[in-house]
Amino acid sequence: MVDRPDDLAGGWDDEWRPGDPRRPGRSFDPWSRGVARRIRRMPWAWVWIMIGAMVAALVLGWWLAPAGRPPGSADLVPAESGADAGVPVAGLEPGECLAEYSSAWAPAFAVAPCAEPHAAEQYAVVPVASQFDVAAGPDGDWPGEEALRERAMLACQDPAVLDLDAAAAVADLRIEVRWPATQAEWDAGVRDYRCFAVAPGLTGSLAR
Repeated sequence: MVDRPDDLAGGWDDEWRPGDPRRPGRSFDPWSRGVARRIRRMPWAWVWIMIGAMVAALVLGWWLAPAGRPPGSADLVPAESGADAGVPVAGLEPGECLAEYSSAWAPAFAVAPCAEPHAAEQYAVVPVASQFDVAAGPDGDWPGEEALRERAMLACQDPAVLDLDAAAAVADLRIEVRWPATQAEWDAGVRDYRCFAVAPGLTGSLAR
């Protein structure tokens, strides 16, 4: 750092005298004015070089820092699969008990032993053809979501599939039903009602 000359360090006196071309009440520092003149004379090329260097530093920092950009495909975590994801609903057998239950429309369920307390049981799988005059094969017409809904409880409360005496002894028992709710499901071969018994702390089976 270069020190200013002693004769310039003090600047001008605050006192103004008649005939002095300087304006009263303002101080003046020749050293500062010299620096200002040098800055004004700086070539514009250096200004652009400095701006370019700053932009390059920002881009490089963004590229090197993982938190500075969205994760790539290698950072994505795949969806659960296998045993941890539970048994797909199409793979559930009648009489299988479920460790957890949120809805009859869940895509998969965790199976539990029926002898231990469990959240629900799929106690029956009832063909839609038992309630409608439709063909069981691929040529059968979809009855429609509303019609299937209206027959759901009739299908799942049939004494042929539900142990009514055992069900009557379960407090807070709910019967929930799943059916082929869309034409696409029907065309894919989903032609059954799936009947679920739901209650806290179920033990044993309600299936016939």
